[in-house]
Amino acid sequence: MSNNKELLKKLIDDDELDDVELQKEETRPFIVTGIPVTTPSSSKKKAARRGCPCWCKCIGMMVMIFTLFGMLAMACAYSYFKNVVEQLTVETDSPQKFPIVEMSERELEKVLDRVSSFFEDVRYEESDIEDLVLDQDEINGFIGHSDYLRGNLLLTLHKDRIVEEYSLPMDIIGLDGRYFVGNDYTAFDRNSNVIEMKMETEATHEDWFDGPLFFMQLQYLVTKNKEDEGRTMFELYLEKGSFFGQVIPQEVMDEHTNLLDGLYDADDDDFEDMLDVMQGIESVSIKEGKVVVTAKRHSSD
Repeated sequence: MSNNKELLKKLIDDDELDDVELQKEETRPFIVTGIPVTTPSSSKKKAARRGCPCWCKCIGMMVMIFTLFGMLAMACAYSYFKNVVEQLTVETDSPQKFPIVEMSERELEKVLDRVSSFFEDVRYEESDIEDLVLDQDEINGFIGHSDYLRGNLLLTLHKDRIVEEYSLPMDIIGLDGRYFVGNDYTAFDRNSNVIEMKMETEATHEDWFDGPLFFMQLQYLVTKNKEDEGRTMFELYLEKGSFFGQVIPQEVMDEHTNLLDGLYDADDDDFEDMLDVMQGIESVSIKEGKVVVTAKRHSSD
């Protein structure tokens, strides 16, 4: 009987031991092995470790090289331009000043209205159009309203001649104390149909060239175009000239090219409108102190 009890006790103890072992196995960590899954954050980390692709670096280098070349070209151009300006300007602490014609905004508007009304009448072929007269004071009044030109430029009108005098400050391009000082004229010879233009500067620029900045003689003709209903055409030919001391070669003049050809060939509505207005102009004359524009006369019928 005692033997039976001991056997029963042993079986119960073995049973409890198996339960304990099973509980231990259930509490062990569950580890899964297999293929790792790539997440967005891990991709960014890997890309960061790899760095910028080769093509990205090449583009960056090209941009940097072109930028450096551009800056170098600008520096060379500015250096050359600065040298040219210094040759053509003078340095002074007391620049020349010209008389200023004071005109109010309202007075200038009246001048513009008068000009606009005249050309509108010409365009629509109104009858008995009064001559348009512009005084040199009115032109200088517009100059006086420019912050840059005020006191630095003066225009005068003489018989068949327009004259400009100027002393323009170069501080707008960073050259303080230097001024472009000079004068130019445009003269009209009605007998020979010649326009003469010349510009001279106070700067001697002897190290560069002698003589005026430029000089030109141009011959102008007014003709009728048979292919365009007799429309008035203007022709302009170079007869003689020089530019920055270089004489224009004779072969250029011998070509006898109309300098206005490009304007007539251009498909420009504004230029066409201007030509239409010019058909109604009888004459433009430069007199002492004024410009007079006379319209063609049309009958009132």
